[in-house]
Amino acid sequence: MGVGAFDLLDDYRQAAALFGEHLSLVGDDDWASPTPCDDWDVRSLVSHLIVGESLASAQFRGEGGAPVAEVDTSVLGPSPMATWRGTAIGALDAAAADGVLDAVYAHPDGDFTGSVIVGFRITDNLVHAWDLARACGADIELPEGLAARCLDFWLPLVDVLTGTGASGTSFAEPVLPPDDSPAGVRLLALLGRSA
Repeated sequence: MGVGAFDLLDDYRQAAALFGEHLSLVGDDDWASPTPCDDWDVRSLVSHLIVGESLASAQFRGEGGAPVAEVDTSVLGPSPMATWRGTAIGALDAAAADGVLDAVYAHPDGDFTGSVIVGFRITDNLVHAWDLARACGADIELPEGLAARCLDFWLPLVDVLTGTGASGTSFAEPVLPPDDSPAGVRLLALLGRSA
């Protein structure tokens, strides 16, 4: 994903910013709205992102961190935006530390470099930004270049997508995108969404 550490971290920042942009638009009445993720409302989806960033941050800092089987919405706290922002900044800072992207980490789906785990986080932020926007009735187009890099990232890892979901991702079975679809639509289709 990307051609180097700077590009990868920049993609992570862009994906997190897109999620944050759509989180900032969530109204009081939106939290119970269903999302494209089966059995998740907006509250569950945002909680999933917060937990994912916290786990990545802990792993990169050598503090462990294992995927959580169930979404615990209590992590939202009194200010979900502030909670998300803190965990996102923590994960971005941890990913940017020297040696993190090249180090190998034990992971439920196998041993992966930090750059692969960051790829998981980029995809989670990007696709769940789309889920969040759709749940709140907004239209969204995924950034074409970022979506294309995510597609390239997942090609050699498709077995992770079709496994148990231990990677911390929450994606459905792939669907067939329309012919000549842009990268964003193809990425969404790969991850079980119909744009």
